[in-house]
Amino acid sequence: MLKKVDHGCLLPWTSKKGANDKLNDVQPIFVPRDYQIEMLNRAKKENTIVMMPTGTGKTFVAVLLIKHYIHQIMTDPWKGPCNENSNCGNGFCSCGDKNWKRTFFLVNQVTLVSQQKRVLERHTGVSVGEYSGSHSRSIDTWHKNTWFNEFKYHQILVMTTEIFKNLLSTGILKTEHVNVLVLDECHHAKENHSMAAVMRDFWNPSKPHGRVLGLTASVIDKKKVGGRAELQSSIEKLQTILNSRLVTPLEFVNKIKDVQLPVPSIHVFKPGQYANELSGITENLCETINAHSLKSLNDEERSTYHHIKKIVTAIPVIISEVGIDGLQCLLQDDRGLIAEINNYLANCHVSPRWNNDGILEECLTHRIGKTVLKQLECLKKAVKCIIDECREVRMSVKFYELLKYILRLQHESHEEDTEAPRIIVFIERRRVVIAMHKYLCKLRREVEGCANLKVCYVLGGTTGSGSKEDDDSKLSDFEVKDLQAIKKQQEQALIDFREGKYNILLATSVVEEGLDIPACNIVIRYDFPQTYRAYVQSRGRARKRPAKFVFFMKETEINEKKDLLKRFNDIEMLLREYASDMSPRDDHEDNDDECDYNTLIPPLEVEGTGAKVTATLAIQRLNFYCSQLPKDEYTDVMPSDYTIDNIYGFKTTITLPKLCPLKQSVEGDYMKNKKLAKMSAAMKTLEALYLADELTDTLLPKFRQKEANTLLIKSEDGRSITVDEKLKIPSVLWRQDLKQTPGKFYLYSIRLSLKPDDPNFSEYFEQGRDHRVACFGILCKQKQPEFPLFTVFPRFGTVTVNIQFEREIDVPIHVLQSYYWFQEVLFTHLLRLKHFVKCSESNFKSYFVLPLTWKSKGLQFRSSHNKSCYLDIDSRFIAQLQKQWDFDNNHWIYGNMPDDLEKCLDSVIFAAYNYEDHADNQNISKALYAVIRISEKTAKDQLKSGPSKSDTSDPSRTHEEYYLEERNIKLQFPWKNLLECRYVTNTYTFLRNDASKQFKKRGVEFRVGEVHVVHPFPSSLWSQATCLPSILWRIETFCLSQELTVAAYGGFNHNITILASHRDKYFHEETDNLLARLRRDLEYKGAIDWFETLHCITHKACGESYNLERLEFLGDRFLKFVSTLYYFRTMPDKHEGWLSKYRSEMISNQNLAVRSCKEIRLARYVLHKKINPGNGWIPPCFLPTHTLNKLREAEKTVESVSKEALEYFQCLHDSTVANIEVPQNYLDEIKIYKAAQLNLEVGLFLRAPSNDSRYSDALDKMCEIIPKDLLQDLGPKDIADSMEALLGLCVAKYGYRKGVDLLDRIKVTTFQAKNGAEPDKLNDHLYEPTPVSQISTLNPVAVRLARLRCENSNLRKVEEAIGYKFKEPLYLLEALTHASFAEIDACYQRLEFLGDAVLDVLMVFHIYEDHPEYDQGQMTDLLSSLVCNTTLSKVCTTLQLHKSLLYDSPELYNVLAGFFMNFENDQLNQWCKDPSLERVFVDSVDCDTPDKIPTINLDNKVVQAPKLLGDLVESVIGAIYLDCDEDILRVYEIIWPWFEPFYSSFSKDLPRNPKAIINQLYAGALKKSIVAYPGDHYRSIATVSISIRNEDDQNKTTTYNFKTIGRDRETAMEVSYGRALHFHKKFLAKK
Repeated sequence: MLKKVDHGCLLPWTSKKGANDKLNDVQPIFVPRDYQIEMLNRAKKENTIVMMPTGTGKTFVAVLLIKHYIHQIMTDPWKGPCNENSNCGNGFCSCGDKNWKRTFFLVNQVTLVSQQKRVLERHTGVSVGEYSGSHSRSIDTWHKNTWFNEFKYHQILVMTTEIFKNLLSTGILKTEHVNVLVLDECHHAKENHSMAAVMRDFWNPSKPHGRVLGLTASVIDKKKVGGRAELQSSIEKLQTILNSRLVTPLEFVNKIKDVQLPVPSIHVFKPGQYANELSGITENLCETINAHSLKSLNDEERSTYHHIKKIVTAIPVIISEVGIDGLQCLLQDDRGLIAEINNYLANCHVSPRWNNDGILEECLTHRIGKTVLKQLECLKKAVKCIIDECREVRMSVKFYELLKYILRLQHESHEEDTEAPRIIVFIERRRVVIAMHKYLCKLRREVEGCANLKVCYVLGGTTGSGSKEDDDSKLSDFEVKDLQAIKKQQEQALIDFREGKYNILLATSVVEEGLDIPACNIVIRYDFPQTYRAYVQSRGRARKRPAKFVFFMKETEINEKKDLLKRFNDIEMLLREYASDMSPRDDHEDNDDECDYNTLIPPLEVEGTGAKVTATLAIQRLNFYCSQLPKDEYTDVMPSDYTIDNIYGFKTTITLPKLCPLKQSVEGDYMKNKKLAKMSAAMKTLEALYLADELTDTLLPKFRQKEANTLLIKSEDGRSITVDEKLKIPSVLWRQDLKQTPGKFYLYSIRLSLKPDDPNFSEYFEQGRDHRVACFGILCKQKQPEFPLFTVFPRFGTVTVNIQFEREIDVPIHVLQSYYWFQEVLFTHLLRLKHFVKCSESNFKSYFVLPLTWKSKGLQFRSSHNKSCYLDIDSRFIAQLQKQWDFDNNHWIYGNMPDDLEKCLDSVIFAAYNYEDHADNQNISKALYAVIRISEKTAKDQLKSGPSKSDTSDPSRTHEEYYLEERNIKLQFPWKNLLECRYVTNTYTFLRNDASKQFKKRGVEFRVGEVHVVHPFPSSLWSQATCLPSILWRIETFCLSQELTVAAYGGFNHNITILASHRDKYFHEETDNLLARLRRDLEYKGAIDWFETLHCITHKACGESYNLERLEFLGDRFLKFVSTLYYFRTMPDKHEGWLSKYRSEMISNQNLAVRSCKEIRLARYVLHKKINPGNGWIPPCFLPTHTLNKLREAEKTVESVSKEALEYFQCLHDSTVANIEVPQNYLDEIKIYKAAQLNLEVGLFLRAPSNDSRYSDALDKMCEIIPKDLLQDLGPKDIADSMEALLGLCVAKYGYRKGVDLLDRIKVTTFQAKNGAEPDKLNDHLYEPTPVSQISTLNPVAVRLARLRCENSNLRKVEEAIGYKFKEPLYLLEALTHASFAEIDACYQRLEFLGDAVLDVLMVFHIYEDHPEYDQGQMTDLLSSLVCNTTLSKVCTTLQLHKSLLYDSPELYNVLAGFFMNFENDQLNQWCKDPSLERVFVDSVDCDTPDKIPTINLDNKVVQAPKLLGDLVESVIGAIYLDCDEDILRVYEIIWPWFEPFYSSFSKDLPRNPKAIINQLYAGALKKSIVAYPGDHYRSIATVSISIRNEDDQNKTTTYNFKTIGRDRETAMEVSYGRALHFHKKFLAKK
């Protein structure tokens, strides 16, 4: 036997932070006991079932076993071959290990997943994942790559058994990758339980697998056991199923030393007559409810009746178990029995309805409920009377005995000065628990001796795990509405009980098994346990010594219960004896019938993935497939089957639902019984579905399977988005070698024209006073596009910028050095752009900004005085500046103030006493002034303000006095005139018109000339220079836009072509009507201005006056329209689910981003970040300081590497040298060298010519060494939005056909191309003949019957209503056929799919053209209002399309009838004409004040228009589109009158949805929540709460809750907001 200390493993190999600290904290408490080590030793030898009572540490045995094998789970899963290692998959490369393993811990209850995860995390130190349906609803459809990531990041996975079975069934996980499989509560593994299925179907004993460890407290789950033989049979069967051996520690033969289970004791009481006066009323209640059976009720009423019956039958039990006081608590409570029944009767299925004759009809359940309510009111009065007159004892005998027993325990502990007992009372019925809790709380408040009764309670049913035998354990619908609060309350109750805040816990069976409550020492069974398992589990709750396990029994049942207890004890002793003496188990053969299934019906297996469906899973998998077919709540999508019986046996035929593409029925083989026959047919059907490509290679429904997202945004050459994309540098300016010979350059001038806003601004802005520089210019290696005029907005006015090409020039290489110097002076020492360094050796952003002057015949002029003048580089001005530059100290040589102040005009000056600060150019931009004019004032005049911004001197002093007193400077010429100056700005963000408003303008300042020095750079050029960062950034974006215009639209054939089929039907001339662009027979002449393309790449976040949003809105709907047409044509046999799936993939942000990046490199052009040219833009010929430092560090590091380390490095990369051993000191040096070498390649890349691709990989590394604030990181949505905007611009300019061409250019269908095949072209399909109706493809008999239906007058009425006569009426018939209509094997869903896209694109194009002033948000709101279900339902009702609907569904009839019955004729017409989008509120509220309105009665005031009404309108639009040969303008002419009234109303007053209104009205006083409906993941409960503070009533707060149960989260929340808005308008708005 191992020593205990050997199992205190602290996992030294784990790098998980804090893991060792956690284990150190736990180790002194959780030291393995001898019997746990004994179980570990047995589990290490063979598969084992550990049977130990609750509380003895079964889970810790599992922890020890997992830690023993933990080294096996520390490698990553193998993801496929790579290029790093020739022996890929051996665990030594980043691809992982082929022999990877993981540990799986399986549980049966969802609530135990999180609990066991916490235990394993605490004691193992590795990463533990948890998986259950409550954590992710779509977990059953997770793709293999999703699970691969989970296996990669977690070494232990805790999950429900069903999820693990699905992993094996789909081939996502193979059993050889499981090193330890722990089965918690493994006694459930029998028959068709998931644990049994896993072991039987997938755990092949003949193959090597991981270790299996089962954990159980008892293998018996039955009330009675016949004897030793039956017990032995049960154990053998469990061992056979789990392929394991059952063991119990030898110590358990007598007792367990460390955990002493309490000996059961019995508390006997005498039953007596009680509450005789109430017996008559309770009997009448039971007679009322039992007078009718469930069979006499329809399905809608049955559930309500069932709940009411449970309440009634619980009343006598409450009286006998608790007493009259307990019953009164439930009768008087606001959420008690009466309120609960009221809630059930408010259900729309049982509430009274008006029939066609105007009579209010009441269903049977409602009448029963009303009678019960009257009798409960009588009962309530009788109880109050009995209590007031003290005619009865207020508590039952049994409860009195319980209370007396608890008080005695508390008294004894107080007398003995011991810890107060911690008591759990197990009670069978939930309502008894609630009544007892309320009564005990009441006693604690009213009775002094009960002050220490601190009671809480926990109920079952919150997780859907209530037993079938105990329906009372399930939550009521009333409680479901507050499910979130109930769950929080019960979780908090358990925490508080563990921590000692409560000392009594009332509980149903939910606490019996699994939940950890170690502090309990008294367990009371108020009701006798129904099973042996309940007996064992509840007994194990009493863990803290000294413990007691007490049964409360009547005298009359003592003998019967003692017999049961003796039998339970015998079972326990037999199990211990049998398990402890178990001999080694022999190999066995599967003789059970279930084991023959796979022989009789071969499993369906997929080679390669390992996915397998066995016979026992076939029916389940087939039903799962059908349940995933697209459906509404009125359509049954389950398969139908019939079985024949003849001399050959049984044979089943299965017919799949209408929406399944597999139309043929499937027959199974002959079998010996019906069960096998159905399995065989189900297996054959799955095979057919797999061959029809309806199932994936993991045998899951294909159209619902979440595919792995393998799309990566990469460039054309396969690289990820790199620095050239993120920096937004156009190709014409990117990495051009400025020193390349011959020195051919292109010169562009930057001519500025100022419209000043500042009257104090110098008149020398455009033409200097003492220099001949005309403007700045750009010198570059490639020719630029023609630039439009544009404006920048400095604080002193509006500057119009005109970029003009001047001429092509040759520049000698020796002259370039002075140009580089001027770049450094301009941007570093003049504009003071920080964090950048001039780098003449690198080819990064390659162009010069230089001063230009007018020249003619070698002479310079101040202006172009004659035609022979031209602009050229002012080399003389550069040379003049160089003379005033101290090259040794790298700063300016400043000039003294001239005697003649007139010479100071157009100069920049600063105070001479600050010269030391300016000598190093560090503070030069903080106190610079441009001289405007010579003032008439002198230094003898008084100060109006201090000479500096921060000066607060006495303004009564003169300038002369100020300098003498403050600066100790005596002015030599105080009579000289002052200089009138303005402050020189150091802010350079002038891209937006509001730039000047962001900074406080400074007024004119008066400076004393003799105390200042003169800067060499003239103020006129300085003012122009401040505009340069904004101008140059704008030029770069223009170049990007022009490049993208060529890439996206270049090469289009702009000739108009007419389809032959439409040549005679349409006019051929060009038109300005935007909707005409959607016609597929025309192309429109025109050219896209690349400035318009700039809109398409500029996101709103850039803060520009233009952005892509309107064009993106247009392109998004056009893309949806085109993709809809494409899949509608290419997938004629696929249902709407398939079409929606593929369309969503085509139009997804990821697909658009990938395709546009690969084909037109869109990422390098997209702008989505606001740029500050002052510090977020890199000047030409510069590099970021951080980047250059990294490059220089890399050079130094490479030079410092020793020669020996380099030799070792070369040997490691030499394939001919094997098994070389490198010393540790050289390994560290090699690692540093390798990292530095990557940065060194970046430097080589920047020095290399632009056509040198040797270092292209360095772009990836370069992204890491450029500061993030200079890069624009893009997501898929950013790029996709720009692509949609480009598409919208293309369609608006060129029309439908060129839009399709653009999509083909980016190969938008590539994602579905298989095996490297060429992607499909949209152009190959969109101009084919119009698809025929689905009905016309049916068999001839069905088509003939359908055409007879077309003669029906109802269809003619529809044609008259919609204003269009169908050439092919089968389109209309298909549009009006619901999926539930069995006679026609087609339905409207495909046409609805088409019509939805047609309607969307027509409305969008109309809105875009009609409202050019709208932004995207306004257009979206208007579109949403036009195409929402409420508007479409009104259109459908007006056209009366629903009256011609073909369907065969009672549920659909009830929904439609229930909706329209709420209206009178006039009300219905008014509703149809009402443009409001508010939900319909049928009933009026009688009360005038909100306080009198019970919240519960507001739940059924909302009537939601059925979605089917909106679907009908869209399907009819789709039918019209096909019938008129896809003439979309004709469709527009037909449907526009339907929507015009709504459009006109919405355009005048843009609608806002209730959510936006309520959020605005009650900001800060609003709460909302949404939870899943228990047991039905397709429904949700949404709550909107409004809190109002009443100032007239001592600030009392009133809260109004609006709850809605909806078919999905969005609908439920929408209705709740609608109800809140209606309530606000009717009541709260008046306040």
